[in-house]
Amino acid sequence: MGSKCNSSTERNKELQKIGEQTKLKHTQSLINFDSKIIVSEFESTLEEDYKKVKFLGQGSFATVYQVQNRLTGIYRAMKSLKRKTSSDSSGNPDKVIINEINILREMDHPNILKIFGFYTNPKSYDIITELCVGGELFDELDKNGPFTETKCAYVMYQILSAINYCHKKKIIHRDLKPENILIIKREDEDNELLFVKICDFGTAKWFEDGKIERSVVGSCYYIAPEVLQKNYDEKCDLWSIGVIMYILLSGRPPFAGDNDKEIFQKIINGKYDLKEYPWDEMSSEAKDLISNLLLMNSKKRFSAEEALNHKWFTKHKSKELFTKIENKVITEKLINNLINYKSNSVIQQAALAYLVHNFNQTRYVINACKLFSIIDTDGDGKIQQNEIYQGLKKIVDRKNLESDCKKIFENIDMNHNVYVEYEEFVRGAVNKEQFLSDNVLKFAFRYFDKDGNTEVDYREIESIFKDNIYDKQKIHEGLKKIIDEVDSNKDGKISYHEFCVVMKKMISP
Repeated sequence: MGSKCNSSTERNKELQKIGEQTKLKHTQSLINFDSKIIVSEFESTLEEDYKKVKFLGQGSFATVYQVQNRLTGIYRAMKSLKRKTSSDSSGNPDKVIINEINILREMDHPNILKIFGFYTNPKSYDIITELCVGGELFDELDKNGPFTETKCAYVMYQILSAINYCHKKKIIHRDLKPENILIIKREDEDNELLFVKICDFGTAKWFEDGKIERSVVGSCYYIAPEVLQKNYDEKCDLWSIGVIMYILLSGRPPFAGDNDKEIFQKIINGKYDLKEYPWDEMSSEAKDLISNLLLMNSKKRFSAEEALNHKWFTKHKSKELFTKIENKVITEKLINNLINYKSNSVIQQAALAYLVHNFNQTRYVINACKLFSIIDTDGDGKIQQNEIYQGLKKIVDRKNLESDCKKIFENIDMNHNVYVEYEEFVRGAVNKEQFLSDNVLKFAFRYFDKDGNTEVDYREIESIFKDNIYDKQKIHEGLKKIIDEVDSNKDGKISYHEFCVVMKKMISP
């Protein structure tokens, strides 16, 4: 009798759990988890959240500082962009700055500089981004150039991967150069493997297939001939990448001159040397890739995806080096995390998304990123269910892998858009314990608690999720459900204690 009672109790618990999960899925189906939820304008002031540590550099319109988050102690970069006093032809004085912020908010790739949020004040926009302690690729070239082919291939693979992702999202960069590529860390003792990030999307824009761009945008040595002729498309980025590769390997630009006019004329002529030293000692594969990137005919020029598949990267094992996970134990742990991932509430899911985005250089986040890159064979930043199976089949031997992959996809496709993006995948794969310290939980809670009064009310939930409710007729219903999932004492608000309870369920069985 006792065992029957216990069995019945367990059964009721299971049914209750299924009911809660069904209810949660219904609530989550109301929400579109895009980047605008994670990256937004801070309502607090810069001084409340960060302290300036040191000055890093200054340009015509921007000043860059190293800053430290007062709550977590993490160091970031802060790019302060001066606001214009007069408007441009569009009537918006800050159009260029807003364009850069909006494009960076769309970026979800390991080799593109992450933006964490921004502040506005009457004089400037202050953008908080990753801190890349290794400095600019240009400085590395100046100190330790020219690069060996292996070192160059590792960097070029990452640049092409990022630009392939941009082009698949219909974003053209238009100002690729070593100064706009930052080194976030050095991955080996010999200084051969540099982990890089593309930055400065101030001149980037969304493009349409078949539409010709006319504005002359770019930097002297790196600008494509068709840009100078005001007749170009996204392939201009590949020309710039070809110039970068040429400089990294030889230490000199392919098109040089005493002034801009002379340099531009040489670019339009399109003649460059691949025979004299050091090119006479360079591999045929390296020269072949450069030749296909510096093609005058942009229609025949390699796309980023074609370049990524070039034999030069195979020869130097660039992808294998970039996606190498520490060991098999970590790989299995990442896969098990994906299989067992469950979200207990929309708040928990949004908080985890915010934390993964903000703590993207922790050990498990980096390894989860590498696992995603192994699976994402075409480098478009999206993986479908079959891709997960095909990718994991190459690296693990599991009896029920196909059914496991189906479960993984169902668990992590929070957008319900038939594919999984980079950070969606990482959220499922990481160890959640790393995010449960008091300081980190306070940091995450502060994201919801906009006014800093230690509780989250309807207005604050509305400010985060309102624009991301799929059904605009059910906005109030959806926002109220988000609160109800966490609000255990039913006072219509979420306390820090209630928030911690739901976050700690991430590691509950």
